[in-house]
Amino acid sequence: MLIEFNISQNEKNKKKYWFQDEYFDLFVWFGIDSNKILNFQLCYDRLKIEKVISWDFEKGFAHYHVDDGEYSPHKNMSPVFIQEGKFEYDEAIPKFIESSSQIDKKISKFIIEKLDEYIQENPHG
Repeated sequence: MLIEFNISQNEKNKKKYWFQDEYFDLFVWFGIDSNKILNFQLCYDRLKIEKVISWDFEKGFAHYHVDDGEYSPHKNMSPVFIQEGKFEYDEAIPKFIESSSQIDKKISKFIIEKLDEYIQENPHG
């Protein structure tokens, strides 16, 4: 189950929320004035080959895998996002529906609707 973590807020016009479980990290930004979701990042399969699907109200969708930068035990590099192909919708959606049952319904419904929209626009990936 996704649980919410309290995080410091350093953006003036946005409020950020962070939810996590063993499979997902979910970051959601709300507009302070509008109380609407402005963007989100859903990180999934985070203990294996972590991937991220994101949506931004201005930029739209993007899908990445996370290169954690851990090639050597002697050198730690910063993780980076690398453009990724197929969004694993059939695996991620059922897990997200189950994992998000305890978070704000406005958030979970919005994320599911956006992921459905993504897969309709990108049926092969």
